[in-house]
Amino acid sequence: MRKRIAILGSIIILFFLSQAQADIESATALFQKGNESYEAGNFDQAIEEYQKIVNLGIKNSKVFYNLGNAYFRKNQLGKAILNYRKALALEPRDEDSMANLAFVKLFTLDKIEEQKVNPLSNLVHWFVNLFSLDELTIFVSLSYCLSFVFGILILFRRKRRDLLLGLSIMLFIFVVSSSSLATKLHFDSAKNGVLIAPQAEVRSGPGSDYTLQFTGHEGLEFQINEQAEGWYRISLPNGVKGWIPKDAVEII
Repeated sequence: MRKRIAILGSIIILFFLSQAQADIESATALFQKGNESYEAGNFDQAIEEYQKIVNLGIKNSKVFYNLGNAYFRKNQLGKAILNYRKALALEPRDEDSMANLAFVKLFTLDKIEEQKVNPLSNLVHWFVNLFSLDELTIFVSLSYCLSFVFGILILFRRKRRDLLLGLSIMLFIFVVSSSSLATKLHFDSAKNGVLIAPQAEVRSGPGSDYTLQFTGHEGLEFQINEQAEGWYRISLPNGVKGWIPKDAVEII
């Protein structure tokens, strides 16, 4: 019985491994086709190829970066910003994505100034956003494991000075990285969106019969606080809040 279970388990593992390998090979071919279409100036075809990779469930910063470039060349600023943001979520320190995002935002109509907050909060936000969620998770895991190893060695070694120093360093890294991870998870728990329609009316309530507060334009970024049927309640960086139609928005 156990032998049958082991064989069945091996078959299942091999199936998923072969499926994953097939997806990777397919994604590589699609990425190449997308690049060729982009170079040929066929941006619609390039977007289609890159989007097929995303539909496979593969999240890759280069794919989102290329999607952003293709949408910008089609003058779809909202979707360009959306994909640059997705690229930066995976690789926060990617200079190309940061540069292109800043460049595209120059063409947006809505220039929103952020509210002034505590400088310490700005510093924490800047530091946490230097790393991706996966990187912080790795830091936490490694520092925890190494702290455990140093602790065990201290129990069995006579010369403990260097080991105590190593343990102290690892514990410090563990505290900093785990705190950063918790903060990152808190930031990421907030939904952020981008206006992808040419423009949309932002109203005081979830319905077209509510008071018009202002008209937002393509590329406007905001935080999504709640939702009602067909509407999102949003907060802008300057503190202004309102309701915007869902069909004009894509969530980052």
